[in-house]
Amino acid sequence: MSPRDELALPGPAAPDPPAGPDPEEVWADAALAAALLAVDPGLGGALLRARPGPARDAGCALHAGLSPKAAPLRRLPAAISEDRLLGGLDLAATLSARRPVWSPGLLAEADGGAVVLPMAERAAPGLIAQLGAALDHGQIRAERDGRAAVAPARFAVVALDEGAEPDERAPAALADRLAFRLVLDGLPRAAIPARPLDDAPASAEEIAEARERLADMPSPPELAEAMVRAAEALGVDGLRAPLLASRCARAAAALLGAEAPGEIEAALAARLVLSPRATRLPAPPPEETAEQEQTPPPEPPQETDDAPEAETPPSETRDAALEDKVLEAAAAALPPDLLARLAAEATRRPAAQSGAG
Repeated sequence: MSPRDELALPGPAAPDPPAGPDPEEVWADAALAAALLAVDPGLGGALLRARPGPARDAGCALHAGLSPKAAPLRRLPAAISEDRLLGGLDLAATLSARRPVWSPGLLAEADGGAVVLPMAERAAPGLIAQLGAALDHGQIRAERDGRAAVAPARFAVVALDEGAEPDERAPAALADRLAFRLVLDGLPRAAIPARPLDDAPASAEEIAEARERLADMPSPPELAEAMVRAAEALGVDGLRAPLLASRCARAAAALLGAEAPGEIEAALAARLVLSPRATRLPAPPPEETAEQEQTPPPEPPQETDDAPEAETPPSETRDAALEDKVLEAAAAALPPDLLARLAAEATRRPAAQSGAG
């Protein structure tokens, strides 16, 4: 069985879904997300919701161990200064050289690798804005004492959301830029491998090879269209999420050795990127009314040599099949308590706002 076959979509969901996600599947998704992020840091990063404990430590170990050896991993202190974050003048070197010497900041040092952000739910707005700008542009710009410096800063963010309460969340301005959202809270110790890297979906060497394949990986237009339609059906606003999902499918194809992203990679990306962002269940297919069922279908027109029978273009058939697979995979991964959870969050928000006033 090929690696792509192992990721084939499951069958139709059971009529009575389980009370919660399967712990082994949660961990498998976390490991796969870490591998995909190592293949393409342009996916922005991963938001890991987990309080301090074995699950959070193992998740961080995956991201650190799967990154290629040349890719740096930097931990972002909560009270980091702007000079240390973006860079500034190195006073000692400047005095020694008798000319301005610029010292790179932590974000520039992380170029090509990843940044770990602890307590993302408490991160200062200024820090979130700087991270967001770097993720959007792949570089940082710092101005000090009349001098400006621009440095490449293409990195992924591993944001640790350690909020104890449901309304303690990482800022949306950061979460929206990260492809993956994973909830590791409550994961039993039995579901966490003693040596996480031993059960990873790929080795660091295989990920480095996938990075090379990614450079030539095509992005079919129908892939982006399928992601946009699935996002719309799930109530996911904006274009950032479907763009990240399309990019995730390309990274999955590179990791699995495929020539181009197909249905398997697209379904996988929809499950990992779109499902956690869903705000509604997809609408059921329209049903025919009894009157329509009783009305006999019109007779087909007589075929003549001058009027060939119209056929659906093969490309449109393929596009429709891809869209169906993508939405089916995303819907199958929705938590069974989605509606109840959204209703509870909507109730908490007005209460919190009235309490704040």
